[in-house]
Amino acid sequence: MMTTTRYPLNIAKIFVPIITVVLLLLMMSVSDPVIVAFLCFSSLITTMLHFNVFEDTSDTHPLNRIDLVLQVVFLLASFFRAFILGSSDYH
Repeated sequence: MMTTTRYPLNIAKIFVPIITVVLLLLMMSVSDPVIVAFLCFSSLITTMLHFNVFEDTSDTHPLNRIDLVLQVVFLLASFFRAFILGSSDYH
């Protein structure tokens, strides 16, 4: 029999996805390569923050899964956007 794991919600677990969404929207709206590169680095920090705030990946709370998907999207999108904006200077 499998037990479901659900950890209690706290303020940090609410603010991590909010911060990620704000930084993701900022990254998509800014066209300065230096700022996008900084936001690409911040995606690594927020991903680390996810794993520090959420206790376990087996947590069945929807916010855990939503934030994990947000972190992966933010990480990949910021990497490719920084790569594309950075490479446009060298054509």
